[in-house]
Amino acid sequence: MKTTLYVAQILLVAGCIIGCQKKQELDAPQAVDAHQALHQAKYNQVLVEFPGHKYSMEIIVEEGSNEMVVAFITDAHFEPIAVEASEVKLNFIINDQPKTFTLAGVPQDEGQPARFRLSDNELATLINDGWDKEATASAEIAGAPYVSKLVKLSGQGHSHDHDSPEHTH
Repeated sequence: MKTTLYVAQILLVAGCIIGCQKKQELDAPQAVDAHQALHQAKYNQVLVEFPGHKYSMEIIVEEGSNEMVVAFITDAHFEPIAVEASEVKLNFIINDQPKTFTLAGVPQDEGQPARFRLSDNELATLINDGWDKEATASAEIAGAPYVSKLVKLSGQGHSHDHDSPEHTH
């Protein structure tokens, strides 16, 4: 009788643990979706998330142009912000050779979001069509250097490994 009671208790505890794990697995996608709702890139072309999750950047080809590339510095949730930065560099490997494009800061009224521009057909093609090898962006923002990968977006929002040790909030 004690053995039967003991086995029943073990099965009850095991069932609870398995049920709780299944509930967490079912709940996890909803949590990610809510988290990703905070991370909606505005233009869905190219995204950069700088380390520390304080700054991000969106890079687009200006609508109606075949060569004007514009970059916006944003906060971690893609809201454009005013920052102290004079230029942004985009670094690519093209035909096995490094190539850097420098987007100059566009003067803004005080408190206006930071914006950078470069008219370059080759860069616009990369932004529109993608690239073969890893590409990075670098900028000095408020006196601190930042470097991160460029991510070509397709569709709405962006995705990255939210479980990565590099991804923090």
